Amino acid sequence: MEIQRKLLNSVEQCADEALEGIASSNGGLMLLRGHRVALRSDLHNLKGKVALISGGGSGHEPAHAGYIGSGMLSAAVAGAVFSSPPSGSILAAIMTLWQSGTSGVLLLVKNYTGDRLNFGLAAEKARAQGVPVDMVVVSDDCAFTQPSKAGRRGLCGTVFIHKLAGALAEESCPLDVIVTKVSNAVKNIGTLGVSLSPCSVPGCLPTFQLLPGDMELGLGIHGEPGIKKSKLASADEVVRTMIDHMTDPCSQSHLPLKSGDTVVLCVNNLGALSCLEMAVVTRAAINCLMGRGIQVARVMSGSFMTSLEMAGMSLSLMRVDEEILRLFDAKTSAPAWPNLSSECLSGRNLYVEPTARPAAGETKPEQGPFSSVACLVLKSICKGLLQRKDELNALDRAAGDGDCGSTHALAATAIEDWMQTTTIPGSPCRFLTALAGLVEERMGGSSGALYSLFLTAAAPHLKESCDGKHWDKAIQAGTDAMKRYGGAAPGDRTMLDALCPAAEELKKLSTVSPCGHIAVLQAAVEKAELGAESTRALTAKAGRASYIASERLTQPDPGAVAVAAILRAMFDALKRKDHIKMEFACSHVVCNWRPESLAEGLSSMLPTGLSRKKSEHPYDNRIAVIPKPIPPLTPPPVPPRRSTQKHTRPISMPPPVPPRGLEGKGQANIKANVNVVLLKVGSLVDINKASSIQSIQKPVHCGKCRAVMSSVSHSQTGPITSTWSCEFCSNQNALSQSELKMGRSPLWTPPGRDVLYVDEEIDTDYINLEDMLVVFCVDISGSMSVTSEVSPGNSMRSPTYVSRLQGVQEALQLALSSLLKSSPHRRVALVTFNDEVTVYGDGTGVPLSLRDWALVDYDHIREQGEKYTTPHCIAETFQCLTQRIKELREHGATALGPAALISVAMASQFTGSKVIICTDGRANIGLGQLEQECVDSVYFYNQLASHAAEKGVIVSVMTFEGEDCSLAEVGKLADHTGGRINRVNICTVGSEIQTAVADNVLATNVEATLLAPNGIYYPFEEDNHRLVREIGNVTSGVEITFQFAVKPDRVESFQRRDRVPFQLQLSFKTRDLKKVTRVITQQKRVTTSSWVWAGSLNMAVLGVHCAQLCARLTMEGRIQEAQSQLKAQQDLLRDISEQKPSPKEESIYGNWISTMSMICEDLNPDTQANRSSAAICATRKHSTGLSDEAAEVVYQMKRVTSVGQREEKAAY
Repeated sequence: MEIQRKLLNSVEQCADEALEGIASSNGGLMLLRGHRVALRSDLHNLKGKVALISGGGSGHEPAHAGYIGSGMLSAAVAGAVFSSPPSGSILAAIMTLWQSGTSGVLLLVKNYTGDRLNFGLAAEKARAQGVPVDMVVVSDDCAFTQPSKAGRRGLCGTVFIHKLAGALAEESCPLDVIVTKVSNAVKNIGTLGVSLSPCSVPGCLPTFQLLPGDMELGLGIHGEPGIKKSKLASADEVVRTMIDHMTDPCSQSHLPLKSGDTVVLCVNNLGALSCLEMAVVTRAAINCLMGRGIQVARVMSGSFMTSLEMAGMSLSLMRVDEEILRLFDAKTSAPAWPNLSSECLSGRNLYVEPTARPAAGETKPEQGPFSSVACLVLKSICKGLLQRKDELNALDRAAGDGDCGSTHALAATAIEDWMQTTTIPGSPCRFLTALAGLVEERMGGSSGALYSLFLTAAAPHLKESCDGKHWDKAIQAGTDAMKRYGGAAPGDRTMLDALCPAAEELKKLSTVSPCGHIAVLQAAVEKAELGAESTRALTAKAGRASYIASERLTQPDPGAVAVAAILRAMFDALKRKDHIKMEFACSHVVCNWRPESLAEGLSSMLPTGLSRKKSEHPYDNRIAVIPKPIPPLTPPPVPPRRSTQKHTRPISMPPPVPPRGLEGKGQANIKANVNVVLLKVGSLVDINKASSIQSIQKPVHCGKCRAVMSSVSHSQTGPITSTWSCEFCSNQNALSQSELKMGRSPLWTPPGRDVLYVDEEIDTDYINLEDMLVVFCVDISGSMSVTSEVSPGNSMRSPTYVSRLQGVQEALQLALSSLLKSSPHRRVALVTFNDEVTVYGDGTGVPLSLRDWALVDYDHIREQGEKYTTPHCIAETFQCLTQRIKELREHGATALGPAALISVAMASQFTGSKVIICTDGRANIGLGQLEQECVDSVYFYNQLASHAAEKGVIVSVMTFEGEDCSLAEVGKLADHTGGRINRVNICTVGSEIQTAVADNVLATNVEATLLAPNGIYYPFEEDNHRLVREIGNVTSGVEITFQFAVKPDRVESFQRRDRVPFQLQLSFKTRDLKKVTRVITQQKRVTTSSWVWAGSLNMAVLGVHCAQLCARLTMEGRIQEAQSQLKAQQDLLRDISEQKPSPKEESIYGNWISTMSMICEDLNPDTQANRSSAAICATRKHSTGLSDEAAEVVYQMKRVTSVGQREEKAAY
């Protein structure tokens, strides 16, 4: 710690020179020679009036000499810095004023021991000489709850007393009257200070220390200790803390204030706060007081009683009435007294509405295809600017005020807020205009003005069209506007040095086809980055940096770097958007290779590790097509009401798996297939974020394979008809002239490669999404009474034992509280089951009970659920539901099936509703019971899952660990509907329920159709070139994969093709029940050798496919095929590892394969032999033979997502 530097002449003379400076600059002051005493220069005007004297140590300027003048002090006596003035100087001031004809002298003294002693001694000496003298001690400090014997300190509230006493003296009030009134006024004053830094007496070390980021509350004006130190908080929080402390009735030194009181507020700068900070604190203080119902009549904000260079402030409050306010408003010539407004500040209208702008042609922006692209670009720009805030600030500190990054971050935050609250216009012209206004208003500074100029000048050129030619004109117009009004040019070390080279490159937008725009933008970004880097060597000729010596400017210009960063973020976003929606594992479609197809000399060009014998490579697309096993007997329909008919059980166990290591004895090893495509369905069905072309016209279908015409289709136009030869099945499709008029002819340019066909017709009336119902279906059977030990954490208390039902009850309470806060209009229902099913609904009505025969009557249960109404929202039913949940008790059996059925029936009334099932035992009564061998139960869960998916209901299933709940069967409800499947315990059930409640359906009735040319088939699924897969409900993050292969007899024909087309037709209903078909078409190149491309394989896609395929095969009981696929994938990973893939990917997918291998091992006959007969018997009651633990893993692996998907989510 070192002595602080101060701009002084002499430490010893600084107090005298300061007082002389104050007097020299104010004509109304003069000094008393030989003493540090300042006096009014018009002493003759004091004749017959009471004179006022105050004073104290120097260092508190403008106190006290600044308050000398008519209507305030008559004289001020100063001591050395932070030292009381000597009594001799005080007496000299008293006698000088008395001799000028005053009627008496009043001393106004701050409550410090030195001041009381010296002023008191001078008063006694003056009285001894016959002078009528009195003294009022001001003690207004509110810091200490129990003041010491010395009493409360005198602080900035003393200035209030100067003004009141001065106004009374100016009115010629007698000395005793003034003393009485100001003594009463002191009781209504309170002050509290806060400091962010210490102060130091000239020539001395700081009076105290504060750690960086700390503040001290309640310190004195000389640096005396306060009441506590804490971390610095916001201005609002600090002010709130101060006022709370000042008015706390528990404190003996508090200022009593209540709603309706009127106060004068003084916000005093202790020395080093900026004017900006003072204005923020003043606002906070006024708002805090008004928020408590206290009227703020007058406000003083500034430096009134300082503590040298201390960074801090104090708040002084004085409770006033009309008489006190009149004295406050009285005129005074004191130079330091502010010119206060005489109008009460509370309740006045602070804002005036701006003049309305002329009405535009459109009043409400409408979304369009451009909106989603603009949103994607803006998000990328905002993210980039926020990440580079510190870097840009650092660059700007050398050439400016160091706020370039903060200014751009301010704009980024404003844009993010704007995107959340405003519809982004679908018109580029309106979009740029709106963005220009936002940047101008919220970004501010010269940067905000320049960006706004660019956008404003560019916008009109995009009014009629937004093709490449018009974008070129817009960019050039914006750049010219920045040059014209900014006064800079390229080479002046400004943002133009990055923008102009990029704008020059972007001129090519008017000459290249749309498919080349990304390449042009990439080149422009590179030019901008080179331009920004070149500013290192340039001399600044414009802007604030032009005033800085060139030798100090060694870093790139921050404005140019910011422009390059914006263009880079735009390119990254558009590049991501431009990525093909179908993600292939291999860059080429791989045909089966033949020995003679390998050109001579090609082996020497292969990557390291791939020069082995070609037949040994496990990734050459040699798929051994294994016939599917004979399916089980078709289950009969659900029995009629109250039927007791028995049905035979089908074959459910898979064939025995040969011991490991013997796979090759009856069958060749399966080769891994790299022809895999991944679809991020969760993203594709979210049409609000889709960047595809939208069309309300009907798609043009091929009459044979139902492919849709797209931009890759070729047609021939005749005089009467147009012919389209389908690129997938070669069917000749003729369209007549009548179809031309409908806009469905190939003469009308086909849509692009990604098109949304939206059906204008809706199945039913629009349904408010808030009508969605959440049904909690809870097991309250006897087994739910099982308790588990819950650790008390770091507490010394004994462990707590909580039953499963108690854990669920607590979890439901938390879920209800969360819904009440986030979605108070959402409806919630409760269903419980044991040996009967009880429907509590929203908890406000009479419960509905189903028991006995009703538990096996499918039609009756479904009918009861579909007509059950839940009219009230959670905001109205929270207390009732909470009470119902508290009253639940465990007993009886487990009627899971009937409870699930009626819950789904209730939820099916509203698309997007959810059913959350929580159970701990196997269904053993009613429909869907699983303890007895009954094929009806298997059929029941399949049928119920299909019905829920069709109605857009998400079912989530949670079972407790350690129990066999037949999760493989019950889990189908969640697997088919997009819900969650988890095994939980007491500690995790709460978070899992919360997550299930938060998962929302994006689309229902989702069906994916994948088309490829004739000759391609889909192993394990379809021998044809057209594959249809029903997906059902889709939530965010859902991904599915397909694998395809070339039929052996078509290999040669494919080898002669350059490209192969693929088309995805994704049909679904949105949450507002719109029927949508998204058609994505793209082409892939063909190769004959996958091993040539092994180093560039997308292992993320292959890993997801392997996990999902093996899980699906396992759930179907096709264990041998799942094991074969795993073996092939392991061989592929082992071989690809020689090409050094991402360690992260290799580890992740290696873990998947290891997990799946353990599951397959669990189903091996050798392993089964080691299990107890009881366990085997229990296992054979499930169609898949999976334990709950294995079933959970398999279900989760069916829903794995790629590494890229997780990284993309993290990016936003």
